[in-house]
Amino acid sequence: MSGGRESSRFEEIYRSFSPSLQAYFSACFGPSLAEDLTQQLFLKLWSYLLGRPGFTPKDWKAWLFRSAVNLKNDYLRWAMLLPAPFALEEDEGGAAGPCAPDMESACLGRMAVRAALLSLRPKDRELLLLQYAGFSSGEIGSLLHLSASTVRSRLAAARERLQKLLPAPGNGGAAEPQADGKSKP
Repeated sequence: MSGGRESSRFEEIYRSFSPSLQAYFSACFGPSLAEDLTQQLFLKLWSYLLGRPGFTPKDWKAWLFRSAVNLKNDYLRWAMLLPAPFALEEDEGGAAGPCAPDMESACLGRMAVRAALLSLRPKDRELLLLQYAGFSSGEIGSLLHLSASTVRSRLAAARERLQKLLPAPGNGGAAEPQADGKSKP
């Protein structure tokens, strides 16, 4: 990957997919770690492409998100080996402390959704986050080696479990879950 053409191809892939990959990692770990993991993923991609000139997967989005899932799982395994517990707190906008008064409701809603997501089983959280990242049931099934109907069934159950973990709308500032598993403030 020494030529300018290959370098521009990498830059195009980065521009196209880094925002959605960073959003995926942010939903899993928070914004500061998300940036680090996104960079790590693209460094691995760069190294992979250097060793395999001309490599082009059938679907870049699926290939990159499969790699992101693997990187997330590797990170979680590594974090379990640390002597201190793995911190799941999020520093909203990079600043610790309370929410800004004009953004309090939205901030509390995000915190409630994040806490509820973190309370879910990892497999449920993974399904919901992949759907939130824009993958269809069929694409998620391909990534996780499941049928599309199994994915839809498990997504419905995961959304139901998530909804039970969220406070009722207007009760604690939580975001109201929508039918597609996403939340609206």
